[in-house]
Amino acid sequence: MKFSEYQDLLPLEILETVQSINAKLSKMGFTEDIKEAKSGPVLSYMKGKKVLLNYVYRKSGIKVRLYATGIEAYEDCLAVLPDSMKAELKKATDCKKPNGLTCTPTCPGGYIYTLDGELLKKCRSMAFLMTLNQKTAEYIQTLILHEANER
Repeated sequence: MKFSEYQDLLPLEILETVQSINAKLSKMGFTEDIKEAKSGPVLSYMKGKKVLLNYVYRKSGIKVRLYATGIEAYEDCLAVLPDSMKAELKKATDCKKPNGLTCTPTCPGGYIYTLDGELLKKCRSMAFLMTLNQKTAEYIQTLILHEANER
């Protein structure tokens, strides 16, 4: 599947944002990869072998999983997120490694960041798994571009 086919599956309310992100990431040297999954196609962007983000289909809608390895550099962007997004970030699964517990041997560990004065230690797979809709699209795009610039 190509991006042109993938975008035909997107709801109109987020289509423009996804197209904009695609264009900007392509200019920055990121490549796309689309694979079929149980819940629908997964669109990933990467540079080399390092994945920046995935668009993932869920029953609740489309989610963006951002691998925010450079979060320390743009942590201030989290302060302006809508309350619904902050709640999603706070309820993400805690990472076992920074908390002194064991995880899978291949896991590099999660993310440690501050949100509303609270220190969070969240799982890499769940920390920045955000619902993409009309209300969150602009904020998610900002986070994605900040992370892309850190790479």
